[in-house]
Amino acid sequence: MNGLPDAKGYVTLPVIGNKDRTRMLAKLKQLFRALRYQRQLREAISTQLSLLEEDASFALGGLTEEEEQFMRARVRECVGAMVTKHADGEGEGEKVGPIVEFGTLFGLTTRLIAAEAGSKMDVITVDNFSWNPFGLPPVLHETFTRKILRTELDEGRVVLSVADSGAFRARYSGRVPSMVFLDADHSYGAVRDEIMWAKKLGVPLICGHDYGNPRFGVTKAVDEAFPRGVQTRGSVWASATARQAQSGG
Repeated sequence: MNGLPDAKGYVTLPVIGNKDRTRMLAKLKQLFRALRYQRQLREAISTQLSLLEEDASFALGGLTEEEEQFMRARVRECVGAMVTKHADGEGEGEKVGPIVEFGTLFGLTTRLIAAEAGSKMDVITVDNFSWNPFGLPPVLHETFTRKILRTELDEGRVVLSVADSGAFRARYSGRVPSMVFLDADHSYGAVRDEIMWAKKLGVPLICGHDYGNPRFGVTKAVDEAFPRGVQTRGSVWASATARQAQSGG
């Protein structure tokens, strides 16, 4: 019988037909492909599990309805405070500083910020496109995000800076931002450095995402930078209202 030793101990292997050989080769190719892309497969599986276990908006970089309302209010306050400052004669003739967002991902929060800022304030969004929940290569990730932001980019209301946060901060020489929103690298050191940069420049309103999430270093960095506490809605945080910041309160 094929596959079993005979009286002399010899084993006769079964004859494999062309169809079986083709199927076997196909399975081997699948196995080698899986081994080759095992890191990407792990990331994809992890993403799918997070989408099943959590709100999809978390993986997509969006905000909950409560968080959106809070962010809209902060942007409106920021714009209103700057307009009032200019109306009072302070900084007359100077352009208002932009809103800078670190961590574009797919541009969902970028669009929200730009919609509230309108034509009164430019928005600069910064991302190196090194990570996304679907494992897209950086070029495809950037292309997809540009399509989502096409209207804002075409109208000049949003500028997309393809850069690492540290590189962007090191070379930034524009006007002091009116507001920054931190949602890029969520490690303690990265968030700490972004907050320090914003405070050193004198940014009146510093906000961010994922406060209170134990998986990240955001909470520790924010609590150390603002020992008097921050405003929060969901996982969005803000250092102060724009009007409080302008008045020194």
